[in-house]
Amino acid sequence: MSRPSTLLRSSILLLLAAVALPLLGRAAPAQDVGEPLCGDCETTGKVEHAHSSSALEQEEGVIFCSAFMRSDPEALGMDWIVCPKCRTPSVQESARAEFDREFGRRKKWLEDREANVDAHAGHEVEHIRTKHFLIAFDLPKIKVGRRVLRTHDAMHLYAERLEELHAQMLMIHGITERNTAGLVHEIYIFEKDLTTRRVGNHVLSAGMGSGFRKSQYGRTSQHITSRNKKDFRKDEDFHQALVHSVSHLITNEIGIQKTWLLKRYGWVHVGMAHWFEIRNFGPPNTWCHQEQGNFVHWKGDSWEANVKKALAAGDEVKFQAIVGRASETLDSKDHQFAWSFVDYLMWLDPHKMVKFLTLLKGPQLEDRDALKEAYGITVGQFVDGWTDFVKTHYSARPGKGPRVLPPKGSG
Repeated sequence: MSRPSTLLRSSILLLLAAVALPLLGRAAPAQDVGEPLCGDCETTGKVEHAHSSSALEQEEGVIFCSAFMRSDPEALGMDWIVCPKCRTPSVQESARAEFDREFGRRKKWLEDREANVDAHAGHEVEHIRTKHFLIAFDLPKIKVGRRVLRTHDAMHLYAERLEELHAQMLMIHGITERNTAGLVHEIYIFEKDLTTRRVGNHVLSAGMGSGFRKSQYGRTSQHITSRNKKDFRKDEDFHQALVHSVSHLITNEIGIQKTWLLKRYGWVHVGMAHWFEIRNFGPPNTWCHQEQGNFVHWKGDSWEANVKKALAAGDEVKFQAIVGRASETLDSKDHQFAWSFVDYLMWLDPHKMVKFLTLLKGPQLEDRDALKEAYGITVGQFVDGWTDFVKTHYSARPGKGPRVLPPKGSG
């Protein structure tokens, strides 16, 4: 058999290079005719830029992480670099253009965060961007059980916790991303009140004021807080407070955004946040800055028992007296009954809550009309049903810890 011609051999090699799977699964750029192939990069123009397996595992699912990027000035966390000895100039040039675009995107993100947060904080802050959250974080360490996590690891833990909360809320309501506004929630977590105020006065359109925790709703969804150890002695306490505050942000992105629950439907605003707090942790520990006064329990920290006993004594908060009020007008007793009213609706059908929220925030219906359209009940039926629900399902001596009451009809 005669050997293939030089032209045929070159054509075969070019064909093989074009269809072969390149490094890291990326399509091989087309090279100029007559250029040699490169054995170092398999004619992709790219070679692997290695990271430790533990680093890759930690960064999985993360879009940007400042600590990871800052530790890798050569590639800012990318998993490849341009082949430095590429024998195929056109392919190398194409790879370099792609690298420069991605490197520039990462560099700009980091520089923007440093200019908008670090510069106002007065020190280096770490940042992480996940699917639903953009987090700034400067806690030096946290203690979780017996483990002590330094800043980078602690930030990743909080990013995971918030993504888990987002997924939980959508799952419980039986909705998908299509039922939300698709917002990226900005969360700022600082060690000191002074840092919180400095950054808050820059990033919040209304400013920070003198507090150490504040949220802002709208097309920009933000929450800024400091780990005030006087109020949050343990990491679990601070985690719980953050769940309360961030659940406000997630609830407000469900459905149409035309008004905010806290202004006209305060009982829903506070009740939903306390509901997720109690579901995940147990007795609440948080009032938001928009909610009245410092945190204090009415009649003790067992809200279930407090509501049941008050109802039995005829001392309950009347539903008709709580509707139409802004969240800042609700006192500690109102908060407990607001939670219980929401608890009843979530027990009836958590999937109908999405329509209820949408009707409140979009058409801004009266509470009674929203109840009728979303749940098919009148105010009278709501009150009667809630009364029977509390008498039947609440305990005067409930257990400690998270409280999960299966929805009606779940078996």
